[in-house]
Amino acid sequence: MVSGSHTVARNRPQRPLESWKQIAAYLDCSERTVRRWEAREGLPIHRREHHKQDKVFAYPHELDSWRRGRTRTPSTPAPTPEPQIHGYLLEHAAITATMHYYIEGARAGDSSLMRPAFHPAATISGYCQGIEYIGSIQLVFDWIDGNGSAPDLKPRFARIEIIESIALVHLEVHGWSGRNAGANAHYSDVFTLLKIDGEWKITHKLFHSHVS
Repeated sequence: MVSGSHTVARNRPQRPLESWKQIAAYLDCSERTVRRWEAREGLPIHRREHHKQDKVFAYPHELDSWRRGRTRTPSTPAPTPEPQIHGYLLEHAAITATMHYYIEGARAGDSSLMRPAFHPAATISGYCQGIEYIGSIQLVFDWIDGNGSAPDLKPRFARIEIIESIALVHLEVHGWSGRNAGANAHYSDVFTLLKIDGEWKITHKLFHSHVS
């Protein structure tokens, strides 16, 4: 009976970590580092929708798998993670890397920095300060160059969904500033991405600017 109870406990799924603080403690780092790892290095963070603010959570086994893949060196091979989890982490990291081009271009006010993220035939649709925009992604590039830098821009990935060769990214961006954005503007962006020749490219940007 004792042996059986130990087996059950050992096989019981691990409880998720329910906050940035718990996730940071589990990884033995700061909350700021955890947020940066999610945005730039594909740390597997999940979110539950909440009426005030999305609540983050993470599964310890996914964090362990991400950490093993991140710290792997040629002389010390890491244990092979489960194929599905490993594949998801690789794609998640590649997608966030693509989105990072967009974020850095927006922050610098320089469309040349974000162009590598987009498919040449990418399009946009949405509302900016009550004006409807539909057409080529060049409209975004022109807006970014005309807006100038937004040094206090704060992006947050609200959702990343991957389905084989397509993906959807929901990005909430606060702290926009500049000639076009004004001061402390808030934008909601939804991007669709397509994997082409092994690279993720944005094919459409759907957006809405929130009225302060």
